[in-house]
Amino acid sequence: MKTVEKETERTEEKKTSTEQKTPPKRTPFKREDKTAGFWRTLFPYMKPFRKNIIIATVLSMITGACVALQPLVIKYVVDSGISGQPFVLFGKEIPVADPVLFIAILAGAYVLISLGRIFTWRYGYKNILKLQEGTLFNLRSKFFGHVQRMCMHFRDKNSSGELYNYIMGAPMTNIKSFLAGIFQGVPYQAVSLVISVVLLISYEPILTLIVVAAAFVMAFFNRRSRKKIREVSRNYLDAEKETSHYVSDALHGGEATKMYAIEDASITAFDQRLNTLRMTGIRAPFVNIVEAAKPEMVQYICTALVYFVGGYFCLSERIQVGELYLFISTMGTIFGVIIAWLNLFFSQSTAAVALERIDAIIAEHSTTPEVAADSRRSVEIEKESAQRHGKPCIAFHNVDFAYGDKKIFENLSCELKYGESLALVGGSGSGKSTFTKLVMRLYEVNGGEVLLHDRNVKDYATHDLRLSFGVVPQNPYIFNGTVWDNIRIVRPDASNYEIIKAMEVARVHEFVNDLPHGWSTVIGDGALGLSGGQKQRVAIARAILKNPDIFIFDEATSALDNVSERLIQEAMEELMQSHTVIFVAHRLSTIRNVNRILVFDHGKIVEEGNYDTLAASNGAFRELLDAAEGKLARLENPPKF
Repeated sequence: MKTVEKETERTEEKKTSTEQKTPPKRTPFKREDKTAGFWRTLFPYMKPFRKNIIIATVLSMITGACVALQPLVIKYVVDSGISGQPFVLFGKEIPVADPVLFIAILAGAYVLISLGRIFTWRYGYKNILKLQEGTLFNLRSKFFGHVQRMCMHFRDKNSSGELYNYIMGAPMTNIKSFLAGIFQGVPYQAVSLVISVVLLISYEPILTLIVVAAAFVMAFFNRRSRKKIREVSRNYLDAEKETSHYVSDALHGGEATKMYAIEDASITAFDQRLNTLRMTGIRAPFVNIVEAAKPEMVQYICTALVYFVGGYFCLSERIQVGELYLFISTMGTIFGVIIAWLNLFFSQSTAAVALERIDAIIAEHSTTPEVAADSRRSVEIEKESAQRHGKPCIAFHNVDFAYGDKKIFENLSCELKYGESLALVGGSGSGKSTFTKLVMRLYEVNGGEVLLHDRNVKDYATHDLRLSFGVVPQNPYIFNGTVWDNIRIVRPDASNYEIIKAMEVARVHEFVNDLPHGWSTVIGDGALGLSGGQKQRVAIARAILKNPDIFIFDEATSALDNVSERLIQEAMEELMQSHTVIFVAHRLSTIRNVNRILVFDHGKIVEEGNYDTLAASNGAFRELLDAAEGKLARLENPPKF
């Protein structure tokens, strides 16, 4: 009765899991969302730095007031200090008795205003740096963490070079530049603009009208320019993405490039992509300059018009010379603000394109989503329960799986008992490695279910699930670091004794003593300087140190010499006595002592049994043995020409 209830429970859970397989996707913001979508996306990363934003904004506004007040000194020096006109303060005229002393006081006031401008800008900039770097830290951390937790399908379609560029390249730089402009530039520019316009209107409305009209014309040109800027920015990021993708692939495949003598073709292909990047790199800033030149030309025409009208007003004594100086200086401030804002709009366009790309990656959902925290099963508890009830360690129930349109498994079913050693053999593409990837839930099955400890692998947290496995792949990845660190990485809390023991079992000590600095030798990204067999022994030591419940050896001895293979074989057979072990094997001589062999052919299990039984039959396994023996004979006795 309990068994029936458990099966019913599993059916319901499977149904629920299927229903929740594709979670509702968060739609990343698009450029059509304009400013609101941009800020809605960026604000969560900026939120912890609200205090810095407030401080920087207030200090920036004080800076803006200082900038706007500085030209007033010029006016009073000319009109009251030199020309002898009364000094006007709050509507009251004050005669200037000592012009030299008056000019000295104004010079001192100018210095004080300038010092205030410098110090407020300096401390405001410090807060802006905290905002910039903090926001980028949060964005990069979110992006990297999301990428690290994404499924293998995601990795298959996004290159490491492209993802690196999103984290450390132009997209982040564009966002950083925009943050500085919007939070430090805009507040002081807005205050200085308001004060400047008020001053101009109070002295000469007609000249002010000329400046305001020019500002509207400049804004019109800016609106038309933003679309072009977004387009060229997007094209540049596309070219940069394509080039980064190719560079990453070429650098990782450097050895293959030399083996196949395709250096020239690789260089040509790179130059083609680099040329595209060069052309877009020229066009993007050139378009920026061309579009910026339009409002700049309006500024020059307006300035010339103000010179003419202002000069005429001075000659007709409508305004004083100092007022014209004030007007010209303040007009420069106003136009500087407008130009800065136009450039800021351009900067926002490039930042929006960058954030759109980054957010699109973050918005992607894994095809192997995590189970809810309150629904997760404990691996240890389920293991104990399964062993107590005599259930298998691993089971495939009617599993269907395909890589896109390429079908691998259809209705596959099999089981693996606790403590059993199982070998998977078959031709290339028959599904052997895919079998192990589905067990670890690196990919999601299309139908059926994969069980670990009599529970669907979807019921476990992926981190806990994968901790159950110690994997030695055919081409192990060696991280940039020492030999010691490369082994210790799977268990940072491991004792020195445990690490040394794992190295001894994997026979790492046989070659590590020959390295320049022993196990402290930095072996570099990709383990340059280590042979294939040495890299595999490092990977085996990793798996042993991890001490998992289940070992997976995916052609773990394929790159070893005969002596090393025998030593590693002994170590693996020792592990077979106390662990559940899965072997993915092409070299059939390495699986003589396994408990059971599954022979795969086009995603189906066509034979099953131990080595001696299958070798004595005339089935698929015998054909694999004959093919292997024939290949060995050809190697030992090559044909003569």
